[in-house]
Amino acid sequence: MDKEFLQSFLKTGLFEIGDSDDRLDKLRKSIADLQKNLEKDHSLLPKYTLVAIDPDISDSEPALLETEKIVLIHWETLRSKYPEMPRNILRGVILNAINNVGTNNPIAARIIYFTSLNLYPFVKLNKEREVIKFLLIKLGEIAEKNAISEWSFIEEEPKLKLGTLKISELKLGVITMDVNAIQPSLRTAINNNPATNHGSNHGGGSSWGDHFANTAASGITTAFNNALAQLNQAINPANIETPINKFFTDFKKSLDENLKTTFNSMVAVERRSKLLWWKETLYSTSLKVGYRGLDKNILPIVMSADLNIQIPEITPISVDYFLRDTIFLLHDKKDDKVKFIEFLTAISKDETKIVLKPFFSILNEEEGRISITDFIALLLNDRVSIKEFQNRTGIKDNEEINISEIAVTILHGFLIQRLITE
Repeated sequence: MDKEFLQSFLKTGLFEIGDSDDRLDKLRKSIADLQKNLEKDHSLLPKYTLVAIDPDISDSEPALLETEKIVLIHWETLRSKYPEMPRNILRGVILNAINNVGTNNPIAARIIYFTSLNLYPFVKLNKEREVIKFLLIKLGEIAEKNAISEWSFIEEEPKLKLGTLKISELKLGVITMDVNAIQPSLRTAINNNPATNHGSNHGGGSSWGDHFANTAASGITTAFNNALAQLNQAINPANIETPINKFFTDFKKSLDENLKTTFNSMVAVERRSKLLWWKETLYSTSLKVGYRGLDKNILPIVMSADLNIQIPEITPISVDYFLRDTIFLLHDKKDDKVKFIEFLTAISKDETKIVLKPFFSILNEEEGRISITDFIALLLNDRVSIKEFQNRTGIKDNEEINISEIAVTILHGFLIQRLITE
């Protein structure tokens, strides 16, 4: 657990636990329990993050109520000391939990970072501003480091690492011919042939010669076969197979690493080339039309959806700027601002809904806080009305935002959905 981050939040003075080590221990246990839940299910991270960074969150927010249940397990007298909803204590528990989860997992860090980034400019933070800012910077750096490694070219020349094949455990015992097994046969062989009573004086071409050759050969063969049997027992197949298998296993591992490195570099080159071509042509592969012919309110949604298809879910922050700059070019190098209510009203027209609805196949219909992307998806599918925008997102509908920033916000929403489902 990040004790330093917890201490930083306590120093904000948003709530007072005094010098009680017992209460601090209860908070730590609560944070640990919530952390385990978030680690098991990353789909919980967006809504808990949206609750944690908003000081004006409703007391009836589901994520807040679930957190209170966890805290009450360890701090049964919580409501005795805080009769009203202890919102800041619960937000502190959530912030510390998501900090721990994000610090330990770059994918979780990316989900938390993207979620926070879209809401952070619009919330009215108080004493906790610096703590949350520090959290965003830290998790952003973790996410960016992970993304850069995914997108980087490998400039080092791949080298195949081969070990030396050594069969060091192969040892043979002393293999000997059994003299005692040969001698009886030879003695029998030099005797007269029992069938003809011929002896050695009759020469090798006689029946005695055949008798000698057969008997002697039988004895020598038996002794030789016994010696080979000893040799076979002395050789352990594992002593040969193990070093050979290890050699080829290491060889395959080294080869796979080199192939992966080469493949990743090729993918990075191809990915960048496609993005540059997309920016150059300004053509929507989904709508089969050029972007210049689209309404400015449709543009950020279509472009973010098209870009989402072309990039992996782990992306560096430079992709955000790439999208902003592409929209900037389309608007004659102007980045006009628009009020959320104006934008939402424009995309709520029936003819516009028909165009945009297919881009939002995933609907988040859970109660409580949701992202801007999730709200747009529900709005286009007639599940919410514009007047619910502030209550569901925490952002006032008369807040202004750049058209390019809307595109980036929606792109973040798409990427979060992919990260959660991975």
